[in-house]
Amino acid sequence: MGKRILFVDEDAGFRRVFTHAMREALGDEGLGVAFAEAGSLAEARSRLREGGLDAALIDVTMPDGNRLGLVGEIHDGGVGSPIPTLVLTASLDASVAVLAMEAGARGALSKLAPVREATDAIRRLTDAGSSDIYEPDPRMNGT
Repeated sequence: MGKRILFVDEDAGFRRVFTHAMREALGDEGLGVAFAEAGSLAEARSRLREGGLDAALIDVTMPDGNRLGLVGEIHDGGVGSPIPTLVLTASLDASVAVLAMEAGARGALSKLAPVREATDAIRRLTDAGSSDIYEPDPRMNGT
């Protein structure tokens, strides 16, 4: 059975394109994934409480609250079982990754990352033995 990943982003079009690309690329590599989607932090909390998730990808800019607070809630088990979390960002500011990791995320991934970089990050995120996966992106400021 494949991994089940919660993808939280307010933009339904981006969720659809991203999850399609990741399912296709990871499926080609033999790692089956299924995505549960949430368009708000409230919806994400509800899906997390339902359980059955192996990891979460959370957009850093959600309109309905503190997204890093949700990262902390996931890390501390406040909304279901703790699961590995990766923050997605359109920002090229490396401090976003630092703040995400301080909140409990395993790392941060630029939305500008090539598909191969994103699939590598998801593979490491869902690998139970993997450590933090943030690697400074040379496109990010402050690295």
